[in-house]
Amino acid sequence: MLASYYISTGHYGLSLIILSVFYYFLSPRKKLKPALGLGLGLFAILISSARSPMLAGAVIIIIMFSYINKVKYWLGLLSAIIIFIISIYCLKHSFLSTEYIVRIYDAVFESNGYGRAYYLSAGWNIFKNNPLFGGATLFEDGMYPHNVFVEVLMSMGVVGFILFCLYFKDLVKFKLIYIKKNIYYLPYFLFFVQYLVLVQTSYCIFANIEFWCFSAVIISIILFCNDEKIKSDDGRRHTTGDY
Repeated sequence: MLASYYISTGHYGLSLIILSVFYYFLSPRKKLKPALGLGLGLFAILISSARSPMLAGAVIIIIMFSYINKVKYWLGLLSAIIIFIISIYCLKHSFLSTEYIVRIYDAVFESNGYGRAYYLSAGWNIFKNNPLFGGATLFEDGMYPHNVFVEVLMSMGVVGFILFCLYFKDLVKFKLIYIKKNIYYLPYFLFFVQYLVLVQTSYCIFANIEFWCFSAVIISIILFCNDEKIKSDDGRRHTTGDY
């Protein structure tokens, strides 16, 4: 069951955009469905008034552009960033200003994290007082550090952090060729990146169902592809045939 929260609404919108764009490139002649999905996704992001989906979207775009790695795309991205910043500044000082515009303006021009620095520091202090097993899952007001690494250290200490790293250790085996060989893996990879960004900026990791689901999926894909590669190296399932 997916979580229901204003930030989640924005991220569901971003997920819909990812699926819509992916569907369009698979079937470029079918434009209606991806166009509707793109519009609904943008609408969900706007009504959520959350900044995290926009940050996650920016990270995904940078990753995709790094993969394509063409100058014209980088120039286009730079131009879009400049236009975006100018637009936010102008909208903030106009009658069209909304809460969402103000929140983005504060993040870009004021470096305002709306209390995130305080919670991050508080979480680190709890860890320092209880370094081995951690001291608290949440703060007294029910909030959390808004950063997955500090949150794990705060709640489970060094022991929990080691277990956390062991769970994700297979991510280092990821290779782009896995996606090149099976393009249908791409959305899952992008979803994982999206919700990884989310747990770096907001949301309690123990309640982020999407992060754990897509991390399990991407790890399973990596292990499957890695195992298939080992099998293909040698029919006897050895990496080489010198046995």
